[in-house]
Amino acid sequence: MDRLRGEYQENYGMGAESNGNSVGGGRDAGADDAIDGPVIFSCSKCRTILGDTFAYVASIPERNYFGLQAVPESVVCSPKCKTSSERGEEGSMFHELSCGECHQIVGRKYLTTTRDIDLIRGTFALDIQKVITYELGKCLGNKPASTDVPPPEFYTSIAFHDDLGMVKSNVTAIAAKLQKLEQIIMRLPQANTSPRSAPPPGGRKRSSAHGLNPEIYHVDSSKRFTR
Repeated sequence: MDRLRGEYQENYGMGAESNGNSVGGGRDAGADDAIDGPVIFSCSKCRTILGDTFAYVASIPERNYFGLQAVPESVVCSPKCKTSSERGEEGSMFHELSCGECHQIVGRKYLTTTRDIDLIRGTFALDIQKVITYELGKCLGNKPASTDVPPPEFYTSIAFHDDLGMVKSNVTAIAAKLQKLEQIIMRLPQANTSPRSAPPPGGRKRSSAHGLNPEIYHVDSSKRFTR
């Protein structure tokens, strides 16, 4: 990464923007400063991000092109193949690259090249005149970015608070359901708790069918009642 960053700075000598306009914490092109952090490439027209130096491969300063091995979906590759007639790359075949937001042509993807531009063949070659650059960490000025890593307890504490919040939510939901159930029970009619009537004198039980005592009478199905 340091080698690529050094090569990029050596070829273009910029610490902020390629077109000389300051953006965010950047400085004007040509300023005598070093590129210490990753650089983001954006469309000069709509500021859509087109790539960064993590994907930087090589550059051709004479042609104002630098190649990236990968680009985000915001870069659209034209399906139509064209043949270049420009001096130094005659006969080279390429697809045009455009910004997916504003449709500005921002570069080329070469399929075949001459020897002069062979370094960027097969890469996503962006036109340095169509992009602006911003170095991450420039807003800190000369203060180096912190490299401290949070201790493991930091992440454990976050997980604990997440679990505690989940338990609290579950307890609240259960309490609400119990309260609702209690209200339903309170609205139910009260059960009849009055004492049963005492049995008739003598302790004899009456038949529920005809009021006859089964201990005294028996029934003959073919005759009348007998005793």
